[in-house]
Amino acid sequence: MRRLFSLRTELLLNLALLVATALVLAVAIVVVLYDVIEPRHAALYISILVSADVCVLVGYVAYEVEKIVLQPLREAMSAAEAIAAGDLARRLTPGETLEMMNLASSVNRMTDRLLEERAHLIRAEKLASIGRLAAGVAHEIGNPLGAINGYVHLLKTAPPGSGAASEALAGLERESARIDRIVRGLLDYARARPKGVGAVDLNDTARGVVELLTSQGAFKHVQVEFRASAEPTFVSAERHDLEQTFVNLLLNAVDAMQGRGALSLIVRHTTRRELLSGARRASDGSSQPINPPDARVTRWLEEGEAQRIVMAAIADTGPGIPPEDVERIFEPFYTTKEPGKGTGLGLAIVARAIDNAGGTIWVSRSREGGAAFRILLPLSPAPARESSPAQSPATPRMALS
Repeated sequence: MRRLFSLRTELLLNLALLVATALVLAVAIVVVLYDVIEPRHAALYISILVSADVCVLVGYVAYEVEKIVLQPLREAMSAAEAIAAGDLARRLTPGETLEMMNLASSVNRMTDRLLEERAHLIRAEKLASIGRLAAGVAHEIGNPLGAINGYVHLLKTAPPGSGAASEALAGLERESARIDRIVRGLLDYARARPKGVGAVDLNDTARGVVELLTSQGAFKHVQVEFRASAEPTFVSAERHDLEQTFVNLLLNAVDAMQGRGALSLIVRHTTRRELLSGARRASDGSSQPINPPDARVTRWLEEGEAQRIVMAAIADTGPGIPPEDVERIFEPFYTTKEPGKGTGLGLAIVARAIDNAGGTIWVSRSREGGAAFRILLPLSPAPARESSPAQSPATPRMALS
């Protein structure tokens, strides 16, 4: 096994060996050529040979510095940048000196420690998520179960066919349906679906949901602005998931405004650079405030591969989302509504549906003062039969009330 020296010792030994070789060679040249060449040309020839000897010496020193110092440092920098970018499987190759070997050993130990800490962190996050989920299930199902127990007791004591018995039966049916909704919501949240099951037109999906809710009277006292993209907006997703996403977000906005106000649904193309610098409407001036994405969405933008992105933004004039709740609202059973008004699964299912489609969602304060939910999805090629712009016209603006 080759013995490793320190960087200082390695350089000094190589330099000393090279200088000694150069001196011996120079002296040998002088001794050999002294009696061979003519005296009047001796000084010139010896100077040329010594200069060549010096050039060889400098070249060899440069080679040794490159091999022992510069190349290992470049490799260490490349590996460190890869590790910093998230490639924790990368390892430094030990160099030919003690310092480089110690550097590689230290960085590799640090990377192993990072892997261990990340595994512990993931495990802790999973346990915390399971704990929150279990607490939410216990709380949400515990309330209707308590009510069911009360109705059962009332049913036992009430005369058959009496009003109290009918009320107890109606209550049992109502609370059982509530438990069923909670369980079905959990199943929808936990169901794993393949990402991208087909090309869906986001413009058409959003327009259909707006028209459906309008016809059902959900926007009776709400001024709705819908603006579709003038460009194709096909995404790889399941149409039902996207429809449910828009329904949940729009009805949440109406509920937050207590049925009165204004909301907008805007679909448009965007770029990673624009989103990283801040979400800005096409009609905004240069002095308008911007809403940069949070850290989670920033990672999605920086690590994603899709070059073309479509954004669907839903903004309302409600009270908005408190800053401390902007991430928690996507957790199961977390809700800002009063007890009994919601299960806290709607936005969790929305986030899961968008994630299944390869996208992301975040919320911030809208320019109208309320909440602004922004959905980002990678664009997909249009189906062959719908690739013509004439077959999928975009509605620039549609005002509904």
